[in-house]
Amino acid sequence: MAIVKKLFGNNYLRCYENEKGKIYSCEQIRKSWDNKVNYVTENSSKNVKGLRQAQLGAVFAIRAHWIVSKEAATVVMPTGTGKTETMMTTIVAEQCKRVFILVPTDLLRTQTVENCVKWGILKDIGVIEQKAKYPNVLCLKSQPKSKDDLEEMLDSANIIVSTARLVSRFDVEYMNILSCKCDILIVDEAHHIEANRWNQIKSFFRDKRILQFTATPFRNDGKKLDGDIIYNFPLSMAQEQGYFQKINFKPIVEYDEEKGDYSIALAAVRQLKSDLGKGFNHIILVRARSMQRAKQLYENIYANYFAQYNPVLIISEMTATEKKSNMEALKTGKSQIVVCVDMFGEGIDIPNLKIAAIHDRYKSLPITLQFIGRFARSKAGLGDAIIITNLANEDIQDALAELYSQDSDWNSLLSELSEGVIGKEISLQKLANGFKGSGIESINIKQLRPALSMVAYKTDAKEWNWENWTQLFNEDVCKYYINEEENIFIVIEPEVSKIDWANYREISNLNWNLHMAYWNKEKQVVFLNSTNKAIFNKFAEILFTEVQRISGENIFKCLHGINRLMVANLGLNSAIDGPIRYKMFTGIDIAEAISESQKGNCYKSNIFGMGYNGEGKTSIGCSYKGTIWGRLVETIDNWKEWCNLNYEKIINPDIHTVDILKGVLMPVIIKERPKKKAYRIDWPNDLDMCNEKSVYLETPYTSIPIYEMEIGLIEVEDTENLKFFVQNEECRAEFEFIINNEGWSISKISGTYLELRMRNRAYSLVDFFKENPPEIKFVDQSSLQGNLYVTLENSTNFKFSEEQLIKWTWDKVDISKESQGNTKEKDSIQYFTIHKLLSDQSYEVVFDDDNAGEIADIVAIKEKDKELHFEFYHCKFAHGAKPGSRVADLYEVCGQAEKSVLWKQNICEVIERMKYRESRRMKLNGVSRFEKGDLKKLSTIRNKLRFLPAKLDIFIVQPGVSASAITEDMHQLLCGTQAYLLDTYGITLQMICSQ
Repeated sequence: MAIVKKLFGNNYLRCYENEKGKIYSCEQIRKSWDNKVNYVTENSSKNVKGLRQAQLGAVFAIRAHWIVSKEAATVVMPTGTGKTETMMTTIVAEQCKRVFILVPTDLLRTQTVENCVKWGILKDIGVIEQKAKYPNVLCLKSQPKSKDDLEEMLDSANIIVSTARLVSRFDVEYMNILSCKCDILIVDEAHHIEANRWNQIKSFFRDKRILQFTATPFRNDGKKLDGDIIYNFPLSMAQEQGYFQKINFKPIVEYDEEKGDYSIALAAVRQLKSDLGKGFNHIILVRARSMQRAKQLYENIYANYFAQYNPVLIISEMTATEKKSNMEALKTGKSQIVVCVDMFGEGIDIPNLKIAAIHDRYKSLPITLQFIGRFARSKAGLGDAIIITNLANEDIQDALAELYSQDSDWNSLLSELSEGVIGKEISLQKLANGFKGSGIESINIKQLRPALSMVAYKTDAKEWNWENWTQLFNEDVCKYYINEEENIFIVIEPEVSKIDWANYREISNLNWNLHMAYWNKEKQVVFLNSTNKAIFNKFAEILFTEVQRISGENIFKCLHGINRLMVANLGLNSAIDGPIRYKMFTGIDIAEAISESQKGNCYKSNIFGMGYNGEGKTSIGCSYKGTIWGRLVETIDNWKEWCNLNYEKIINPDIHTVDILKGVLMPVIIKERPKKKAYRIDWPNDLDMCNEKSVYLETPYTSIPIYEMEIGLIEVEDTENLKFFVQNEECRAEFEFIINNEGWSISKISGTYLELRMRNRAYSLVDFFKENPPEIKFVDQSSLQGNLYVTLENSTNFKFSEEQLIKWTWDKVDISKESQGNTKEKDSIQYFTIHKLLSDQSYEVVFDDDNAGEIADIVAIKEKDKELHFEFYHCKFAHGAKPGSRVADLYEVCGQAEKSVLWKQNICEVIERMKYRESRRMKLNGVSRFEKGDLKKLSTIRNKLRFLPAKLDIFIVQPGVSASAITEDMHQLLCGTQAYLLDTYGITLQMICSQ
């Protein structure tokens, strides 16, 4: 028999002619497959050829699934375990009439056609018997000229292979023909098909059997693959069974990106030299994130410095001839370096690719796993896979951090992380699959994102009557879902409403309502969530014979534990019949509302507030009628947990509702500045200075990131207008802040003209402040924004704990000299503090972060008791030659301590800011900020943060304060700062002072 190629324009049919020169019909071929599969398992130790365990398990799983279901199914098999042979074995075993195989690339399409037409190696290893005829395989490369052409081609083929990009351009008529002729759709490398394109194609195959093969159940576009995962072969087993060789990770640490690229290339070439010397004919693959980046690396690095290895470039915009020539150079060994984007396509089978020079890392674990898998394929005569990348210049998502850790064992971590991420997906799938109901086929439960909102009802029922849902909802148009194991019931309801802008019957709005119920059987409570608030009671009553809505004062217990609570709005109901039954208060009116609620002639109706819970910012709303809500939307399982947490507060007898509004921060409008000492000024609340990387201050000559600029108060008398500055080493502008009967204003009084650029818009800094006033803090912990003044309820007895004082003897230190500077002046406070820390060998990093944009003057890091301890030291010079009791010595340093607590919300950003500031100083003057440690050590700590908790300690360093002479005013200021740190992020303040 001879393989022939029958042309249909650009498309072609690959098939066999028999001895008489005829081609078998598709039906003749299909009948020859009857009972022609032998399920023999490969056993290399006994020289038995057959299917690998991964393949055998997949075939059985697919056939079992198709016995009981027609739903789309996903098979997860690591790269290199033999997905194509699994497909072909399944086709023969199931005697499929006509199969359409969809692949992501032209190259993989060609390879799949060539594999199928010969059944790969399946006949050679005895899995498919010799009597089974070979299939007629159609390679669909372009749109057919007509319907008749398409039907003729399809009628001639047992297997059709094409790409999603081509098929998605077919019109509806062509797609109907294709789906009608084929009984099975197989998608290879399913994660590569963009979601919208896949949904478009899949819609024509809904009544067919759909089978997806992938190494990862996550799309490249970030969305999830649909279809149940019916089989998942673990990567760890693939490693155990020898499908993957050992993987060695050899990272470099170079923060300068230009040097980083060359350093990666040099390390990869040195590895290549070593491998060639050992007789391993390896090839370097250079991975770039884009075609432009690949060109730069090829031209500037590899072709420039390492031309002796004949590097080639393969990117999609090259001509087919160029690609073919460069591929041939790789396969023949003429070239030993290839620069590309994303492995230059699926289906590449060049086992000699053993060294990966990753200049731009994948930021997704699944794609990383697939990429690495291609380097780890086993083949005799080849060495281990080597992965080389730079740890210093990129951030990566949590799941990848441990992989890129300095001392990672990729051989174990790859399998652990792969199985972990796929396991989570299977767990979520299990939750979703626990639902049954009338709309399962049309709605993906995993995609539902209800708002954080609930109403709770008590019930002592032993069973619930969710089947009664049709008493409230129209079963002809509504869809229901029930998970009886988790006790969650969902109804999705269409609602037609009139349009507001015209009176037409023919035109209306169609909305969809979501109704959910979660019954916590153990706590005897049911939680409801609905986009139609009017049906809560009816919904509860159809589910249970007897229910009692939880409402009243106890609901406000959900606000318990929120410190520095700023109420955004508060509603009051009158307790006395009258013309005004309800009042809503916001902003500065909150004080009046609270006052009225305490008089007894009205009661709280609803509250929404924001504050801190000791772990950072939080917010929640609640109403007397029983509703609790938040601002977020979450998955169903997270909503369920949120309900349980708030219910625990509501039923807690130790929480008293009379205390809920004590200590609420209430703004009032003032007409003159407070006659108090201001000690701290912050950028407006909208600017998160820990994370603002896209906000710049621009002078006529330069652009400066806002986090490199310092905002501070100018010393004035308590009766004078407030003044402040914005500055760094290069520029300074001064501003005046005036409050009077007309309101408030900010004006520039001297210095550089500054513009603020944010989200592609520019404002003069004065205009920006007029819309977003900075926050000014006073020594009694009151604060001012514009002319809105907020006071804090404080105890009159202030005493900073003796246990929080650390007393040093400051020998040979000029306590009026704060910074050591680039020359490291030994008589400075900062120098003395740094060397005190260096005497403790437990610190891994001691970092001089002094100057504008600092986190603190000194940042020290150590690992202790399986925690990473970050310590911020804020140093301040004394206003006198000797230690004493000057409150002025504490004003600025207390403000710095309070500002720095915000870094607790994202400790990882501390590492990134330290890296940035080290790189910037080295470029400017060549003096490192590291007193101990280096960038490599920071990278290691950054990765440890993924699995070790972080603790933050904040220290004030002021030798001008004598521990034995702290005054009442000083105690008040220190205790106010301590209260702020504890309320917001649960941090205890410590002060280093003099004896």
